[in-house]
Amino acid sequence: MAAGGEDDVDYLRLPSFVKVFSEARNMDELRLPPEFIGRYGEELPFDCRLVMPNGVTWTVRLLKIASGAHFHVGWAEFRRDNRLHHGDFLIFTLVDVGTFRVKRYNMSSGCAPRSDLEKVHEYDIEEIYSPDLDSSNDYEPSDIGEDTDDDDDYVAERGALDMDGYPTFMVTLTKTHMNRTLEIPNGFWKKHIRMSALQATIYFLVDGKTWMLTLGHNPTKIWIKHGWRRFREDNALVEGVRCNFKLVDADDVQFYVWFDHV
Repeated sequence: MAAGGEDDVDYLRLPSFVKVFSEARNMDELRLPPEFIGRYGEELPFDCRLVMPNGVTWTVRLLKIASGAHFHVGWAEFRRDNRLHHGDFLIFTLVDVGTFRVKRYNMSSGCAPRSDLEKVHEYDIEEIYSPDLDSSNDYEPSDIGEDTDDDDDYVAERGALDMDGYPTFMVTLTKTHMNRTLEIPNGFWKKHIRMSALQATIYFLVDGKTWMLTLGHNPTKIWIKHGWRRFREDNALVEGVRCNFKLVDADDVQFYVWFDHV
């Protein structure tokens, strides 16, 4: 289904739909048109990608329920990062399996915002997602070059493993977790999860709600690169709380998470 540039005649023939953004209905999710889902829904994967004209990409989860198909987890980040306003006109074009190119037109001007069109270079993307450490939820550990023995740490936590048959690890939050990020034990990942999944989105599930996170890694460490701050704030986590991470799906990398408050 992949196509060339947007001026290509073949591109104009690709499946697409339009939505008008509503602050009343679309702050946390966006419902896809039923007719579009009826035609193309079977080809759409669980996780879809939304790509703006400037090349920046967001991952959103497609939730199919009785009321229809919705962009759900990840949509709020897309909406917030792109500063969508009530009445914005959005065109979604399906350019590949699960990949939509999105064009947005401002209700007042009838034009696309300049920021949507300006090409974003790799260093600009890093700047967008990695502001100063005090406010960033996109972080690389400061001791990234130091040797660590995560396998030994993992063995030390073995008493927390295999709850209900699922591998589990525990972390007691410290000031570093509050100000920086969370690391996933390297030995735990190597033992239970394929290494190629480091490039994919992972999911934390708490009481029926889902958070999407992305990872950073090097040969000795795995850490949450994007999404930790929101997860921490949404769950009112503080220093001293023990977080339990149960791996319930090693293929999609989903962790059921619960908390022990001291």
